[in-house]
Amino acid sequence: MAPRAPARAPARLLQQWGNWFSRQIEIEARSRSAFALFPIAMMTAAALVYRWPIQPNLFLVGLLAVSGIALLVFAAIPRPLRAGGIVLLGFASGFAASLVEEARTDTTLFSGEATVRITGTVVAREEDDRGRYRYIVEIASTERPVLSRPPECARIVVSSRHDPLPIGSTYRGLVRLRPPSGPAFPGAHDFAFASYYGGLGAYGFSLGAPEAPGALREPTFTDRIATLRLAMGEAIRAVLPGATGAVASALITGERAGIPEDINEDLRVTGLAHVLSISGFHMALVAGFFLIATRMSLAAVAPLALRWPIKKLAALVALAATGFYFLLAGDNAATERSFVMIAVMLGAVLLDRPALTLRNVAIAAVVVVALSPHVVVTATFQMSFAATAALIGAYGAYARWQSRRGAARGGMLSLRALTVVLLGMALSSLIAGAATAPFAIYQLQRGAPFSLLANIIATPMFSFWIMPFAMLAVLLMPFGWHALPLKAVGWGLDLVFALAASFADAFPDYPTGLMSGTALVCFSAAILLVSFSASGLRWLALGPFVLGLILLRPGPTPELLVFEDGREVASVDASGRLHSIRDRPSSFVWDQWQRAVTSDPNAKSDPQTQPDTAETRRAGADPSVSEPPAKTFRCADAVCRSLTRSGIRIAWSDDYEKLDEICRDSDLAIMARAVRAQTCRSGSAELVTLRTLRRSGSLGVHRSADGAIEVRTSIPRQPQPWNLHRWAAWPEFWRKAPKDTEEASSAPTETVSDSDGSGRPASPEP
Repeated sequence: MAPRAPARAPARLLQQWGNWFSRQIEIEARSRSAFALFPIAMMTAAALVYRWPIQPNLFLVGLLAVSGIALLVFAAIPRPLRAGGIVLLGFASGFAASLVEEARTDTTLFSGEATVRITGTVVAREEDDRGRYRYIVEIASTERPVLSRPPECARIVVSSRHDPLPIGSTYRGLVRLRPPSGPAFPGAHDFAFASYYGGLGAYGFSLGAPEAPGALREPTFTDRIATLRLAMGEAIRAVLPGATGAVASALITGERAGIPEDINEDLRVTGLAHVLSISGFHMALVAGFFLIATRMSLAAVAPLALRWPIKKLAALVALAATGFYFLLAGDNAATERSFVMIAVMLGAVLLDRPALTLRNVAIAAVVVVALSPHVVVTATFQMSFAATAALIGAYGAYARWQSRRGAARGGMLSLRALTVVLLGMALSSLIAGAATAPFAIYQLQRGAPFSLLANIIATPMFSFWIMPFAMLAVLLMPFGWHALPLKAVGWGLDLVFALAASFADAFPDYPTGLMSGTALVCFSAAILLVSFSASGLRWLALGPFVLGLILLRPGPTPELLVFEDGREVASVDASGRLHSIRDRPSSFVWDQWQRAVTSDPNAKSDPQTQPDTAETRRAGADPSVSEPPAKTFRCADAVCRSLTRSGIRIAWSDDYEKLDEICRDSDLAIMARAVRAQTCRSGSAELVTLRTLRRSGSLGVHRSADGAIEVRTSIPRQPQPWNLHRWAAWPEFWRKAPKDTEEASSAPTETVSDSDGSGRPASPEP
């Protein structure tokens, strides 16, 4: 009998695990947490559409919906399989929402760069910290040349002195237009994505001041809100000049253009940048302020408190206040998502339901994804949803523990209560920071380990000082009594600035490098399990968490990075240090590259002081040299050469006459001109030109394990809707404007150039 005992042990263990799992499923069923599977499936479906080459159709949506309904309807199906029906319905809804959004979004993204005269209507205006005005212009027509694919809307920066154009006025002037920038490297953020779904087809700057506007159009509701936003911003800056007024205006009206870059950088480094954009944090503070203030005011009137449901009345006032705040803050995804979340929670109060529940978080996610499914792959949505779910999940776990433990002793002002509040604030910052860290690293490639301490200190200042006085200033602004509360806001902001500056100097953030998409999926699964599970199933989150750590890195670090303009090129050495082809690389591109590939926050580009001598050229072209003497590019006669850490020979030029030369003795030839050649006619080098970069986007180059040279592109071969402009003809064919006046016929000809960033006409092509 004794030898049989070991044989029974595995069976007994499996039975125990099965019983435990069944009990946890029963707990989840009682808590009705299966509903969370619906928004999770919706978000997964949307992510598949916008990040993977998944193209759903109506047949797939219908098949998933019918299958999901069938699993839910038939009573004979076990309960776990019914949860599968919820998942299938979520996938069907996510795919359907993406199809609807694709059908209703038709933004024309500009194809290249052009100098053109535009006529349009000003729909938004901001002033930055340098005194420049940024206009959002709805373009009605273009002249000299008449563009065949004009963008519907463009953002124009005007540096020339002029009287600011009012909202609804006509913008006429000469501007230089360009499309939104693509990814700086494979896997980086694509700025065209947000522009496409935000309806912004081009960016540009004015060449001279715009013409004086004529009569204003009949103001629309949006025009009135934009005008009110400008008036409130001017009133705020009249009381609080400089950076303090700019940040106060950003908190109240959503205008962020006037914030100085040093303030932006200090807040970004210390993990406090989230306070600048109106999001869930601000919406919650506004709703809480008006909810508490209204309820206390009504409670002070005994007849009202006895006869009316003052809690619901206060919720209605809070909903109206947050709705006004949403309209004032402008049309952006983060504000829209935050308002939906607050509206769902205040709606729960009106229906006598608990407000802070994961079910409400799930409902808000369903509404947001149904309206704008593309936001699922944006950093703001991911970080906001993760933080909210984690905080409310932790609050629910604490409430359940507190109910089992019994009511705490002591009053609201006792030392125990104060300790609980302080610990709660610290834990809230810790939980939110841990939940958002994977998304911050994946999307921004930045880590700020001491942001927890900065948030613990700064968050109470915003919650109990800055935002309450800001709301009081808004209430008193119609009467002209807003100066005193705004000064109180300014005192608080000055303290936050000092805190951020000291923390940024003492504890700078650091580049983290790239995180793989697989690791992000694993960490997301772990966060969702911990947040939405009401049972011991949350311990299963350890599995995807550990797997995410194992799969943290995406693969080999690129040896060479090429930006889509062909002029920003950098090699990456074995230590992760970048070496630029230019003495002064573009900070926009360089900062992104540095965060992605290096762990040295002080890494700088190497100046091009080394001549292209026969000795260095021979070493750079000979793969047998194990350690080439030069780590930087060697440039002479419009040709630059380099050797990567694995021996890949690189040659670059912006002179089309050097094409054969850079092809002869290199493995990768980069021609920063829009030549027609698609392959090298001399040598076996792979050829990269502005024409190929236009469709491929930025490149990352490395040598694979089998010795082959692999070139990764930023834009997939099957273009997404926000990248279709790369396939449009350029330089485009435009129509001639009618010659109805002598002025038109004698006007100077405007230049439309290839998008090489040079601003000059393209050279003749070989």
